[in-house]
Amino acid sequence: MSSKESCRSELRIAIRQLSDRCLYSASKWAAEQLVGIEHDPVKFTPSNTRFQRGSSSIRRKYKTHDVTVTPIAGVSYVATPVMEEDELVDDDFYLQAKAYFDCREYKRAAHVLRDQNGRKAVFLRCYALYL
Repeated sequence: MSSKESCRSELRIAIRQLSDRCLYSASKWAAEQLVGIEHDPVKFTPSNTRFQRGSSSIRRKYKTHDVTVTPIAGVSYVATPVMEEDELVDDDFYLQAKAYFDCREYKRAAHVLRDQNGRKAVFLRCYALYL
């Protein structure tokens, strides 16, 4: 794991721990540091960036399972598309928005999540705009 990646993982852990301890300003600071760390060009392609406009409107990738097991029929060969979890980059922006939300900076939280399509991100953005 690269130095930047280890810093990112430590910051993710710190954000959650600080938030659990109600240290919201410290959590916000750590989240801003996390989002500010540059990504490695090898692992981070331009197709993953949230700043690229004009790309496909579907931001999530679909994964299909070759075999689906059902209790009655046994094995079914029908492939069902299942969405993958949010990408780490999207999770980082969610953590930053959650830190802003906890500090009652609702407009900033909504702004960070403006391009996110995950269920939690959409809910938090709508709730922040409501408040």
